[in-house]
Amino acid sequence: MIARGIQKIAIALITGVMVFVAVATAADQNDSRLNAMFNQLHELDDPREAQQIERAIWQVWSETGSDTADLLLARGVRAMNDQDFELAMDAFTALITLEPEFAEGWNKRATLHFIMGNFEASIADIDRTLELAPRHFGALSGLGQIYTLMERPKEAIQAYRRALAANPFMRGARATIEALRDKIGEKDI
Repeated sequence: MIARGIQKIAIALITGVMVFVAVATAADQNDSRLNAMFNQLHELDDPREAQQIERAIWQVWSETGSDTADLLLARGVRAMNDQDFELAMDAFTALITLEPEFAEGWNKRATLHFIMGNFEASIADIDRTLELAPRHFGALSGLGQIYTLMERPKEAIQAYRRALAANPFMRGARATIEALRDKIGEKDI
C-alpha cells in the first residue's frame, strides 16, 4: 500500500514537472524511416524478415524524444504487465497529456482499456492513435479484436483488412477475416 502511494506521488510529481518542461518528440509518427520500413515490408516474401521490420517499426513508434515521456511509457507498460491498472492508467494519461501527438501513448492506453474490458474507451483511444498514425497495424488489429468481442463482425473485418493493408504479415488476420466472413455468410472479399 505504501509502495503504491509512493508510485502515485512519483507520477504526480512527473506530471507536475511536465507543465514546466517543453519537449519535442524525436520520432514523429510520419518519420521518414517509417515510410522506408513500410515500403520494405510490402516488398518482402519472408515472414522472418518481416518480423524484423515489424520490430523496427514498433521501435520507431516507441521513440518519445523525452526522458520524462520515456519514463512514463516504461512505467505504464511495467504497471500494465504487473496488472497494476490504476498506476498504468495514471502513467499513460500523464504521457498523452505531456505528448498529445505521440500515437503510441494513445495506443498503450487503448490496450489498457481493452485489458480492463472498457471497449468504448479503447475504441476512442484507438481512433486517436489512427488519426496520428493511420498505418498503426497494432491499433487496427486491436480494433478488430474489440469489434469481434462486441459481435460486430463487419466492422472487425474492416479493421483487420486495414491492418493487412498496412502490414501484409499480420499473424492470424487472414484466418480471422475468413472466420468472421463465414459467420456472417459473406462469400467474396
